[in-house]
Amino acid sequence: MVVALLVRRDIVGILSTTQPFLHACRAAAGGFGGVAAVFVAGNMPVASASAIGLLDGLFTVLLGLIVLREYVPLRQWLATIASLAGAMTVVGAQGAFSNWDVEYTGPALIALAGAMLIAIESIMIKTLVRTEAALTVLFYVNLFGSMILAWLGISSWQTIPFQWLFAFLMLGPVAILAQCCNINAFRQANASVVGPIRYAWIIYGSVFGALFFDESITLPMGIGVCLVLFGGGCLAFLRNRPRL
Repeated sequence: MVVALLVRRDIVGILSTTQPFLHACRAAAGGFGGVAAVFVAGNMPVASASAIGLLDGLFTVLLGLIVLREYVPLRQWLATIASLAGAMTVVGAQGAFSNWDVEYTGPALIALAGAMLIAIESIMIKTLVRTEAALTVLFYVNLFGSMILAWLGISSWQTIPFQWLFAFLMLGPVAILAQCCNINAFRQANASVVGPIRYAWIIYGSVFGALFFDESITLPMGIGVCLVLFGGGCLAFLRNRPRL
């Protein structure tokens, strides 16, 4: 972010904000939503944790409808349900909830809370991009996120092997680029549209798993991927349709 500020040479303009508190709340929601996802992945089957986390897209639609008063026509609901069903089919094929145990109830509730936090963050992003520049939103979420999560890193610090250092360092620019895409998506479309489209990550996960980890793509997974693509394509198309 410092490099981006120096390149733009408009540090004062980028640092100027009228909503510092909302920036801090957005960083907290996203940060603790991420912490919840990491915690849950270590305390219950990953496929089951992913299935619960997928509810963030549905929560985003509901919050967009209630909080932002966004118009959600029936066709958009159907496309959203298709995307969610596809994503659930993929994680279901990977064994979600197949070995459920009562001890997973607590982590499952945390996963549910994490999904809601991510949805709340989406609504805050949509609110912020109405008045703030993309770099301003990027700068403050990373600033407040670092401040909020620093204590977790310090309290649980572990030295990492040197060969992993480059991979960890690359998480920074990759995440910044992803955030930039996310912000511009919310700038151009309703939160109730962007939320479900982000289920596309399940497609990338399946492809990367097959390419790099020798994970097979089964027929149910293929059907799920097609449903996600169909639902996402419909949402992208409906975005440009006039309100009926």
